[in-house]
Amino acid sequence: MVIMRLALTPTGDDTVLLENQRRKVIEIAQKALQQGLVYLTGGNFSLRDRETGYICITPSGMSYPELQPEDIVVMDTEGRTIDGNRKPSIEWRLHSLAYQKRVDVNGVCHTHSDFATAWASVEEEFPLILAELASALGSKLRTAPFRPMGSSELAQVTVQTLGDSNAVLMSNHGQLAVGPTLEQAYINALVVEEGARIAAYAKGLGKLKIISPQQASQLKKWLEENYGQKK
Repeated sequence: MVIMRLALTPTGDDTVLLENQRRKVIEIAQKALQQGLVYLTGGNFSLRDRETGYICITPSGMSYPELQPEDIVVMDTEGRTIDGNRKPSIEWRLHSLAYQKRVDVNGVCHTHSDFATAWASVEEEFPLILAELASALGSKLRTAPFRPMGSSELAQVTVQTLGDSNAVLMSNHGQLAVGPTLEQAYINALVVEEGARIAAYAKGLGKLKIISPQQASQLKKWLEENYGQKK
């Protein structure tokens, strides 16, 4: 990738561009590491700033516990670097395309959690049996075809398979979860992993009780209307 740096208007101080947003990306990446959604420097996380439209994304190959705000790369949706001296995640195309295709998405998590990745590595279709996952997705959990890591082909097939869902498995690779905020995308990634774990256990116990697409849609609608506190 050719990184293009755009000129910024000097601020006259040491203010870090989108510092709070960059800190949020670090916070979520470190949580994902602690929860076992990623290992070492694997996976990648980003958010889209609603005001500027810029993307704050984790750098390539850096330890999450050691990240500082200036290590988070600020890009536009075309992949041009706005601020930061680090090389962005190799999956920046995946994040960029997700934001381009989904105006409702402002947070993206790509993780390599054990059970989700296991289901992404078998020929069998993922069995939607967990009500919490069905309500988060509103549809079945699909698996995108395998493509090389970091490629535009991977970005294309993954985002296409994601469609209007909140998560998708990536064949032989992991999962992609999205949301209106990075916090919600992270929650969706956790719910996918829980659903994948329960499905693996249940498959060993007996015949699975599959939640239908209609039931999943109804669960999602009910959750949106009833869960949480009134704003």
